[in-house]
Amino acid sequence: MADPMETQLAVLIDGLKKKEAALNEIVGITDNQRTVIESGMEPQEVREFLLEMNKVKQGYIDTVKGCDDLFEKMLREIGPELDARQHLYKPQVAQMQKYIRSIMALDVKVRVQEEENNELLLKISPPMPTQSGLKPRPIPLPPDNARVIKAYEQEKRFRG
Repeated sequence: MADPMETQLAVLIDGLKKKEAALNEIVGITDNQRTVIESGMEPQEVREFLLEMNKVKQGYIDTVKGCDDLFEKMLREIGPELDARQHLYKPQVAQMQKYIRSIMALDVKVRVQEEENNELLLKISPPMPTQSGLKPRPIPLPPDNARVIKAYEQEKRFRG
């Protein structure tokens, strides 16, 4: 019979893999958005195209959120037992550490890309009017993973 902890750790690792894959897709879409912004297309066409790309990106953002929620929930459930028996699960913990480092790097990369794209977009197109006057309408950033990153950092078993 399989060790329930190993099964739960496998689910955590799978969730981290999915999150990493989703973030890689977001990086690719965001790179494509930059290409469109710099393409010389009319500003309105650029904005319309970016909105369509953001719809696709939103699916990946939802995947990231789902992975974060699952990770946090499961970690709360198995944390005490994992702390007590972590010596038995060193390979799984090492694998999670690898994914967490990659995820954190991808998250930073996406945030930088989004900020750069927003700056480029504002250069080619004036801010769109809003009810309170003229304000830029930036490309939405992916969700802030600060609460998940904090959970990762607080867990001694994940420190490399």
